[in-house]
Amino acid sequence: MNDEALAARLAEMLREAFNRPNLQYDPTTMMRDILGFDSVQFVQLILALEEAFSIALHEDEVDSIYSMGDIFALLRSKVPAAG
Repeated sequence: MNDEALAARLAEMLREAFNRPNLQYDPTTMMRDILGFDSVQFVQLILALEEAFSIALHEDEVDSIYSMGDIFALLRSKVPAAG
């Protein structure tokens, strides 16, 4: 999966996870700045990412996620042929 396809898939998943079809963000957008974001949604998002991309995220990796860019970078390192 190339970077463009990965970014598009991630955007779709984020809009669905946050139930905000018009969600706009950039790599510097912090998770806490998304209206309605909470820890339950975060856990659900992590589980959805693991399932959708057939990856396993370790606790230390999850703890390093603060921004949308962090999510993309983590996926890029985990999803085959994303780099």
